[in-house]
Amino acid sequence: MNNDYSNIKKALSWLEMAQDHSGDGGVAAWYSLIGGWAPSYIETTGYIINTFLEAARFFNDQQYLVRAKRMGDFLLKMQHSSGGFRTHVPSVKKVSPPTVFNTGQDLLGLSELYTVTKEQKYLRSFTKAADFLVNIQNNDGSWTKNTYGNQSHVYHTRVAWGLLTCWQINHNDRYRQAAVKNLQWALRHQQPNGWFSNNQLPPPNIQLPYTHTISYAVEGLLWSGVLLSNEKYIKAAIKGTLPPLHYYLSHHFIPGTFDKDWRSTDTYSCLTGDAQLALMWLKLYELTKLDVFKIGSTKMLASLSSIQNCSWHFMLTTGAIPGSWPIWGDVYHNKGYCRLAYLNWATKFYLDALFLKNQLIKSE
Repeated sequence: MNNDYSNIKKALSWLEMAQDHSGDGGVAAWYSLIGGWAPSYIETTGYIINTFLEAARFFNDQQYLVRAKRMGDFLLKMQHSSGGFRTHVPSVKKVSPPTVFNTGQDLLGLSELYTVTKEQKYLRSFTKAADFLVNIQNNDGSWTKNTYGNQSHVYHTRVAWGLLTCWQINHNDRYRQAAVKNLQWALRHQQPNGWFSNNQLPPPNIQLPYTHTISYAVEGLLWSGVLLSNEKYIKAAIKGTLPPLHYYLSHHFIPGTFDKDWRSTDTYSCLTGDAQLALMWLKLYELTKLDVFKIGSTKMLASLSSIQNCSWHFMLTTGAIPGSWPIWGDVYHNKGYCRLAYLNWATKFYLDALFLKNQLIKSE
């Protein structure tokens, strides 16, 4: 494993540019080659906070903490009195109901921001948000109210993870109980081969899960398992990441979606999912010491870095990771994930993987 200082700096610089462009403290969702900059994205700004807090530690540079606080203060303005967070910023939709998934992702950033700063406004915010999530949860552990398409989604395991980060701080056992109920519900949707049903985005999206939502589901189980020291959740995460890992090592490519038999006809990759998988393989290597996870993550990060380096010729995309690769997706079948756009969340997960990779280098 090599030091990735240059790649990290370029990715951070692009996210800084995305934040500066928005002008409201949030991070612009993407830069599109067709439409230019998008407005701030409430959901992903929440978990980009964690990435910038890690950057502050990695470089011992408080400028990243300052930026993380700007993101946190932006989120406070996007929070409803109910505790939930808006789906869209006011410039996109003046009236925007709260969304379960957005709220869960914002918990991740606000809880760590409070841990670092001890500023009570962040504690008050994530407490209201966590209470909102607990109060609207279904008895079976799922969420359907205030969800995309009014449907339950297995990738809400990342909401459960957000609740657990709040439970760690204020020890409100309602948060832990709600998180565990959701994780148990998610496990009931995992097939023996590791694939998750009920894990795709709602229409008009393709009705197969992208590797992005597959990874969301597994991430929630993995990091919740780590926080709870629960082997069952970690083993479920292993079961959900090994099939795409074996596919990748055999084909040197991961398709954008997988069906229930881990098959795909896609000719494009969803790079957000690729970055998330690299991150999880690294974490699983740390936990299990199985070389196959290290081999897969090293290979994937090298591929993502080569794609990042392809964007150097255009200042507004330098350092960013696009949604699909090739960037236009599958033109013949009109398929792809956020085609012709560079995404703040793809870039964030790429950074998270590089940070963890370098932490493991230091510890070896």
